[in-house]
Amino acid sequence: HMAKQRLMLILAHQDDAEFSAGRLMTLSHQAGYAIKILCLTNGNAGHHQLDRAALAARRYEEARQAAALVNAEIEIWPQDDGRLVPTVELREQLIAAIRVYAPSVIVTHRTADYHPDHRATAQLVKDSAYLLQVPAIAPEQQPLMRLPSILLTFDRFAEPRPFRMDWVIDTEAVQTQVIDLLACHVSQVFEWLPSLSAEADTGRPFDKAWLTEFYQRKPAAVAKQARSANPTGPSLRFAEAFEVSDYGGPFDRSHFDFLPNR
Repeated sequence: HMAKQRLMLILAHQDDAEFSAGRLMTLSHQAGYAIKILCLTNGNAGHHQLDRAALAARRYEEARQAAALVNAEIEIWPQDDGRLVPTVELREQLIAAIRVYAPSVIVTHRTADYHPDHRATAQLVKDSAYLLQVPAIAPEQQPLMRLPSILLTFDRFAEPRPFRMDWVIDTEAVQTQVIDLLACHVSQVFEWLPSLSAEADTGRPFDKAWLTEFYQRKPAAVAKQARSANPTGPSLRFAEAFEVSDYGGPFDRSHFDFLPNR
């Protein structure tokens, strides 16, 4: 039997893992995988009222609560939200963090993304990938003998090229668990996002019902795209999709044999 699979989500902000891979985390947790969420920023800009220090403290607490639901380890770096830059120092720090955790699979953003922090995170993971095997870089940790697979989270951006649906998973069975994960991020999903919403002034309550509607648009859109790409395939209602990065090691779907594969 292979060693316990280790999933490492390297993302920019505290709710990115839940929004883009909430189902993968939920099912991996149910299958007994080890999970680590590494946020490269402290999330201290995403609010319309709180100051940076108060927000960073709140988001740390929210992230801890969400991580506990899938028994994930959580690590948050002190970089300011909205100011992440892919420096050599951070790259070497990331190489060290990946080597220490030794994940079988890394989940991160694509470099084609609207948010500069997401792009910087994606760039840092790309820049680290090959160097994980190079002993002279970040020499305090043993180099990895095998590169982890790298999965990129779904986005709708077409520049420089559209997202490739390499791996689609049916998420209908765990929609409620994903909503529970997201609902831990109160400052985001019940305060900040509603303040940006077209419904901000309608007097509508921003509760779990609103969050469910807001969240489900994305997995519904992913499912629709997957159905049109594969009309003879299963009829998906909600799905999560990943692109396999060729910067990482080969991706073996059988590592996730508990998932209804598409």
